[in-house]
Amino acid sequence: MTQQPTVQPPAQPVRIEGVRGSISFRHVSFRYPHSTRAVLKDVSFDIAAGQTAAIVGPTGSGKSTLVALLTRRYDCSSGEIRIDDVAIEKLAFDQLRSAIGVVPQDAFVFSESIAENIALGLPAAQIPNAEIIAKVAGIAKLDEAVAEFPMGYQTRLGERGVNLSGGQRQRTTLARALARDPRILVLDDALSAVDTHTETGILQALRVVFSERTAIIISHRVTAVMNADIILVLDNGGIIERGTHAQLLEKRGLYATLLRRQLLEEGLEQVPLARNTG
Repeated sequence: MTQQPTVQPPAQPVRIEGVRGSISFRHVSFRYPHSTRAVLKDVSFDIAAGQTAAIVGPTGSGKSTLVALLTRRYDCSSGEIRIDDVAIEKLAFDQLRSAIGVVPQDAFVFSESIAENIALGLPAAQIPNAEIIAKVAGIAKLDEAVAEFPMGYQTRLGERGVNLSGGQRQRTTLARALARDPRILVLDDALSAVDTHTETGILQALRVVFSERTAIIISHRVTAVMNADIILVLDNGGIIERGTHAQLLEKRGLYATLLRRQLLEEGLEQVPLARNTG
């Protein structure tokens, strides 16, 4: 109770009138507290408002750290992050965090009903809103699973959602993020526990959602990143490749190697890898 957060709100917070969602990392480096190893090294990139960006790379390359810095769970060791050309250290905490919806890989659900879990974070005036809950559950492909429960959306979950599968928990947290309608949506390997068929359906439904906001997809699956406007390839804390799916395949670098390895592992040789390489 006496601990003080290391990340402090700005003394004179700035508020953006109508967040558009452009993101800019400018020479960002970072090392975790009490560590001498730099997790990110001089990372710079821009994502225009409304674009969909994908971030891929080996385990430990710094992908999730980017999300932690964007949401100010930590502050940069050096460099600057801007949203709509305003440094995030100057933005009011409530506006920064209401503008960004993050769906983590490790889904956390509470011992409440499915509806209450989805509605978490909505303004009190919108709780419970059956229309919003049904809409976002449909996008997350959670509605069919909920229909099998006798109490539907009023089904009370056990501790940490023990009566849901891993994929159902991830879809619940995806629906929760969508319900808040954030201008920036981040999927941090958020469909890792979902089977490929269900993932394809979710991604198709999300295309409409992505068209209305800035989206960042962190994933190890080909199907999740192929259609992104820009793909950033991280390795050892730095961006070593960037471009579209087709452009990166033509370079035959780390991105092409990662995808080829994945196709072999998953037995998906029919994914249009050869067609895109010409």
